[in-house]
Amino acid sequence: IGIVMINHFFSLIFILLALSSCDSDKTEVNPAQSKAHYDLATELAQYSLYENALEEFKLAIKFDPNNVKAYRKKGLVHFGLRQYVEAEKLFKKAISIDPENVQAYVNLGMVKYSTGDKAEAKKLWEQSINIKTDDNDSKAINNIANLYKEEKNYTKAIEYYRLASNKDPSNSMYLNNLANTLRLSGKVDQAVNVLQDSLKLNSVGVGTYFNLGLVYKDLKENKKALDFFKKSIQVNPALTEAHFQIAQIFLAMKNRDAALKSIEKAIEFSPTNQTYQELREKILAL
Repeated sequence: IGIVMINHFFSLIFILLALSSCDSDKTEVNPAQSKAHYDLATELAQYSLYENALEEFKLAIKFDPNNVKAYRKKGLVHFGLRQYVEAEKLFKKAISIDPENVQAYVNLGMVKYSTGDKAEAKKLWEQSINIKTDDNDSKAINNIANLYKEEKNYTKAIEYYRLASNKDPSNSMYLNNLANTLRLSGKVDQAVNVLQDSLKLNSVGVGTYFNLGLVYKDLKENKKALDFFKKSIQVNPALTEAHFQIAQIFLAMKNRDAALKSIEKAIEFSPTNQTYQELREKILAL
């Protein structure tokens, strides 16, 4: 770690101690103090210091009980830690303070989805879309598209992915989701065109390379498929599904050694994956 980074952490700790000392049972509303704690909390969260971040969000709320951003961001930390009950309470509190907080509805929908209530998740995401016409609700639209994709309702999924992409044209993930659904619905040429647009937005997009690999695998163009899967691994060596796809292609090409090497790499990153283990046994039996 460089000297600047070390000094930054020391200053961060100093601020943390100084601000935490302001805590008392009789706290007056102080928006400036609340913002200071909120800013520190968000920075701590970026460094994965989640427990410290939660304490600072708690202080931000104590100094300003109407700090809606603190409730929502604290909820996001709990959500990331899979503490869904606490996350749900905080997102609901944010909505009670600001009933037009689009992102709080999106976040609450993610809690519902993660706990298995997909119907309620969809309802919340639809609510978020209808709250404001000038807000970026593309995340909610993309999430609804994901639900339709899970249901294999590809027509509706494609419609919503296109809508999400139109709302946020710079988001390559939406294009990748659209392309993958086009591929699954048999519209391979359209999928390739969309992925080429995605590469223009993000020339090192691991998802784009991976999806291009899937497209060319479906087209039985193994060399192109291998090239794109390998490019996705260059960006993210731990992309286990790319190693798995490469193993399948080498197996189809009757290259046993290369197939075995690729599937063992996938298992190295994901040793409990039963599908990977089964493919390895199949290769070893040849």
